[in-house]
Amino acid sequence: MRVLPEFSNLLDVSNKRKVPASIQLFVFDWDGTLLDSAEATLKAYITMFEEVGISLRKEDILAHYSPNWYRTYLALGLPESRYQWADKRWLELFHQYRRSLVTGAREVLTALQEREYRLTLLTAAATERVRTELKEFRLESFFCRVVTMEQFGARKPDPMPLQRTLESMGILPRHAIYVGDTVEDIQMGRGAGTLTLAVQGPYVALEVLAAANPSFLVKTLTGVLQLLSERSKP
Repeated sequence: MRVLPEFSNLLDVSNKRKVPASIQLFVFDWDGTLLDSAEATLKAYITMFEEVGISLRKEDILAHYSPNWYRTYLALGLPESRYQWADKRWLELFHQYRRSLVTGAREVLTALQEREYRLTLLTAAATERVRTELKEFRLESFFCRVVTMEQFGARKPDPMPLQRTLESMGILPRHAIYVGDTVEDIQMGRGAGTLTLAVQGPYVALEVLAAANPSFLVKTLTGVLQLLSERSKP
């Protein structure tokens, strides 16, 4: 297995090329990127599947995890007739377990805000849940927009919600970078024409993220700070 360094920049590994100074907007995923919700997610899945007679281990779910959870349902054998029930039941179970911010999340958002980047959240998480969690963790003030895939009736890696968000903000795709922890995040950003920054999270192995060929790849969220070039105030 290829060993990746603590900091990997897939555009130019040898020279450690930085995020271009022309970038104006960082768009973040939520679960796994800023919010450490893996334990709650996996426990909710295991209990939910047990209730329909399907016994699973954490490893089974991780092998088929997707932010488009209908892919996960299908891969793990949940009958399609139970999908709507599963959506509701998973959320009920998920709220019973503890979540926390990813290490360095507030530090990274603060550093980006101080450098006068615009910050937006675009997530597959349910709208009501993500707004509640942003308030709980006191992150609301960091984001000029909070967008969820369900507001567009879409699922990752469909780039349409990201494209529409950029259009509404007057930001060209080449001036934005999408930050996420799954292959679908990388595919969505690429499809929308943005740069992509993959952060290793709890769901996807580093090698799998590297194979998806993001613009940048870091092992930890704080690695994002190593990518920032000197940036003059507008």
